[in-house]
Amino acid sequence: MPVTARLQGSCCAPMDRHRYGEQIEALKKYAAIPEIPPDPYDIAAGTAQKAMRYYDLALSPDEQRAYQYAMDNSDERGPCCCQCWRWRVYGGLGKFLIREQRFKGEQLVDVWNLSSGCGGGAEHHHG
Repeated sequence: MPVTARLQGSCCAPMDRHRYGEQIEALKKYAAIPEIPPDPYDIAAGTAQKAMRYYDLALSPDEQRAYQYAMDNSDERGPCCCQCWRWRVYGGLGKFLIREQRFKGEQLVDVWNLSSGCGGGAEHHHG
């Protein structure tokens, strides 16, 4: 895809407007990191392509522990609910954030949970 193309829509279920609004608002705290898409339902192909380049990156043992923590503790038990393009994009983004931004596992869980593009809202609960 051309870098200017857009990857849009939800993965598995219709979008929930209320949850979507919460996601957009909460993702603003990561606005200083341009690699984190501000809208999980509208991602520039160039941003996705950059993140995917990190997907096969071998992590150090400490970095791998942070990544595994996110895999074990995110709402979807990974970067997405299924191993689609979004899994590779957000999996690669996770490795980028751990390697280049020194994210801890807990921080990656937050990004993945806020960036869920699976759709739906029934499983979402306010804390």
